[in-house]
Amino acid sequence: MKRFVILTLFLVASATDLKALIWQDPLPVQQRTTTESRKPDDVNRMLERIKGRTTAERREAIDALAESGDPRAVDAVIAALKDQEGDVRASAANALGQLGNRRAVEPLISMLNDEVSFVRAAAARVLGQLGDAKALDPLTTSLRDGNSTVRGAAAMGLGSLKESRSVPALISALRDEAPDVRAAVATALGDIRDKRAVDPLVQALKDESRMVKLAAALALADIGEKRAVPALTEAVANEKDEEAKSQMKEALQRLVAAPD
Repeated sequence: MKRFVILTLFLVASATDLKALIWQDPLPVQQRTTTESRKPDDVNRMLERIKGRTTAERREAIDALAESGDPRAVDAVIAALKDQEGDVRASAANALGQLGNRRAVEPLISMLNDEVSFVRAAAARVLGQLGDAKALDPLTTSLRDGNSTVRGAAAMGLGSLKESRSVPALISALRDEAPDVRAAVATALGDIRDKRAVDPLVQALKDESRMVKLAAALALADIGEKRAVPALTEAVANEKDEEAKSQMKEALQRLVAAPD
């Protein structure tokens, strides 16, 4: 629920359109369509269509291959990361997240230097999803990308990796100029659950952005450090927005109930 709330707010703040596809959250492995549900001939046809003339045809083929879960799709989708169209490259990155094969890690790391920002953002998110520590340093570098959507995606990718080594860089990124990035960073720190983030997150409860304050409150509840209770209690009391106040109150209740 927390990630849904923050990502929804992130998308609104980022004002992206097609580029919102980078935040698609593929189904867990156990829920994916199995290869038995798609005939081998269908997969072969999609492997041909991924080389099609039109952008729509190539994207449709990539999406179908991702849904198939067929291991034969991996190499073809990795190759599609070099497509001339950014939309296709972003679709390929997302598909590799669905396929869940770590052979995609190195090619996706290379995509963090793509000329198109929403492609870089897709690669950053999927690298976190694949869970390979090799992505730690490249994602940390992407926290300084010139595009705020990429920086936010890099933060969420680091949160997915749950590597405590990323905490100092994320704490620094809590001072990012973009509120959507600060919210993504706070969420990532909550995912990692490192107590070094408590004091910076307490400070973030005073952020001018409602989105950031809410993300900080939820992150503090996730970390479960009781010394944040007074600050979060004060933040709840001072919050004017009723919806945010309600969610922050729930976070406070979770924090109070956390084990000592």
